[in-house]
Amino acid sequence: MTIIGFDFSINKPSACVLHDNSLHFISWPYDLSEEIIKVYEDSGVKIVKRTDNKYKGDNISTKMRYEVENSQYLASLIRESLEPYFNNNTYIAFEGLSYASSGDVVLQLGGYKYMLMNELSKYVPLDNMFTYSPITVKSTAGCAKRGLGKKEMIDEFIKSSPISKLRIALFEHTEKFLTPRSKNYIIHLDDLVDAFWVLQTLKKKEGI
Repeated sequence: MTIIGFDFSINKPSACVLHDNSLHFISWPYDLSEEIIKVYEDSGVKIVKRTDNKYKGDNISTKMRYEVENSQYLASLIRESLEPYFNNNTYIAFEGLSYASSGDVVLQLGGYKYMLMNELSKYVPLDNMFTYSPITVKSTAGCAKRGLGKKEMIDEFIKSSPISKLRIALFEHTEKFLTPRSKNYIIHLDDLVDAFWVLQTLKKKEGI
C-alpha cells in the first residue's frame, strides 16, 4: 500500500509519501533560492526542478491558454515524479480550499488541482482520492484551537511524526531551518509538513 498526502499550490506544491513503511518528501517549488534548496536536499527532500514559462501574454485569451498549458505541465511533472510509487493499492489525499477563500486566485488554484487529479487518475482511481478541509487537517495535528497555526504544526511534526530524514534533520539541526533574524521557520517547511498531516488525516479518516 502507498499513501500520498498533498499540500497543493501552484508555486510550491509538496507531497509526503508513505511507501514500504518509510516516509518520503517530494517538492516541486518555483523560485526557491539555491541555499534553501540545499537545506532541504541535505534533509532527504527530493526537490524537482521546474522550467515554467512565466510569460502569460498580454490579453485575456493568451492568459487563459497559458494557465491551461502550465497546469498541464505541472500535473505531468508531478505525475512523472510519483510514478514509482503508484501500484494497485495507492491512496491520495489533498487539503481542500479554505471556506474563507474567494476570488480569481481560488478559481485558478482549483483549476490546477482538477488538472492534477485528472492526470493522476490515469494511474490511481478517483475513488482512491480524498479531500479534507484545512480545519480537519489541523485537528489531526492537534492544532485546531484558535491561535494555533503553521508553527505549531511543524513543532508537532518534530515531536511526534515517524522517523524520517526530514524529522531527524529538524531535530538535530534546527538552526538550519530558522531564518537568521526573526528565527521563524524558513519558507516552504510548512508546505512539506502540511503534506504529512494530510497523509495522516487520510489514515485516520479512512482507517487505512
